[in-house]
Parts: sequence; structure tokens; C-alpha cells
Amino acid sequence: MSRQITLHHLNASRSDRIFWVLEELQLPYSVVVHFRLPTRSAPPSLLKISPTGKAPALTIDNTQTITESAYIIHKLLTLPEIKEKSHKGEIDVEVDETDDNVFWSHFSEGSMMNLFQASAIVQATGQAWLNGAAGELSEEGKNVIGKYTGFVAKQYLGPQMQGTIDLAESFISKSKGGWFSGTEKPGQGDFMMFFAINSLIAGTRAAAGFNIGSGLKGWYERVMSRPAAQKAQQRLKDEEENAKSKI
Repeated sequence: MSRQITLHHLNASRSDRIFWVLEELQLPYSVVVHFRLPTRSAPPSLLKISPTGKAPALTIDNTQTITESAYIIHKLLTLPEIKEKSHKGEIDVEVDETDDNVFWSHFSEGSMMNLFQASAIVQATGQAWLNGAAGELSEEGKNVIGKYTGFVAKQYLGPQMQGTIDLAESFISKSKGGWFSGTEKPGQGDFMMFFAINSLIAGTRAAAGFNIGSGLKGWYERVMSRPAAQKAQQRLKDEEENAKSKI
């Protein structure tokens, strides 16, 4: 009997990597789409699912709802049936928690996305102030806000963000298997790193001026050449379009 899995997906969020891992593990799943509010915040509907109102959230067998990408991926990779599939060679995924898998899983959010998100918040709130969120500003006030957000995002956070990119580039360029798992198969580290690297190469940060090396570009090409990753991207697109048509 197959498990009943429901992925609660928020558009433009980290749940894109959960689509990928579910497809790689060949697990059937249903999707509930939640759309961001005009303010870009998550909608109240997610608070009914997740205690923090954030996505992704995953319900397994209608009895357990789990949150946090790394924990969701860890939980899926350690399901008994997935371990069995791996040992039989039925899935091309590194299910073991190698040291590299654990490190890059933590690094993706604790170091890389921590800085990326800080920069995004500074720029978004700065723009909100310029647009009158805190009332009408004088030209001098607008100049001060513009200079401050520019300094924090580009001069203070920018070099630190590039540093995380360079570290990932150095590792993946030397990885014999070509994966953040440290093996010849993608694992938890790769699933977790996908969101940040996707944003740098094909997403919202693609035009931000960061230096992306051939190692990370090659890794991204390997990911996107995998049938499961392609299915995941198409499933995500189809689910969002179907949900929009019902609004």
C-alpha cells in the first residue's frame, strides 16, 4: 500500500526542491497550492497547516505534517521503502547521510540562504519605504534610504554572499562524483542546495551580478538533465496553473 503524501506548495518558495526529491524517489503525491498575498507574504491558509505559516509543508498518511525543507527531505530519504528501493538500485539517489550531504544541507540555509534572504529583505523593505509604506518621504529621506539599502545589500552583504558561492564552487569543482553528496548520486545536500543555485542561474538573482563558476553551472546542468528534475519543474508549473484557473 502506497503512502498518502500531500505537499503544501507556496509559489516562489523553497518547496520547488521538494517536488524534485519526490519525483526522484518515485513517490506519488498530491499538491495543495497556496499563493502569496500582494505584499509577497504567505497567505493565512498556510497557518492552518504549518505552525509558522511557511512552506513547504508535507503531510504523510494524513497523520503527520512536517515542515522545514531539510527535515522533510531527511524524513523522505529514511522511509523504509525508500531505503529498500535504494538497495535494490531502483532509484538513483544517495539516501545515506554522508558527511558532505549533512554539511551542504546545513550550509544551504544556515550560511547561503541566510545571507540571500537578508539581502532580499533589506532591498524589499527599502523599496517599500520609497514607495510610501512609512508615509511620504522628502527627497533627502529617499536618498538616505536608497544609499543605506544599497550599502547593506551590495557592499556589506554582497561580498559575503559571493563568498558562499565561491565555497560551493570550490567544492563541486573538485567533487569526483559531481554532486554535493560527495558521491556519484545526488543526495540531501544537492536537494537542499538547489533552491539557492537555481535562483542564481535561472531565477530572481540571475541578473544580480554574482560570479557563478563553471562548476556550479555544470552541476545545475546535470540536475536539469535528470528526468525527475524535469518532471518536478513541469509538475510545479501545472499545479500552479491549475490552481490559478480555479480562483
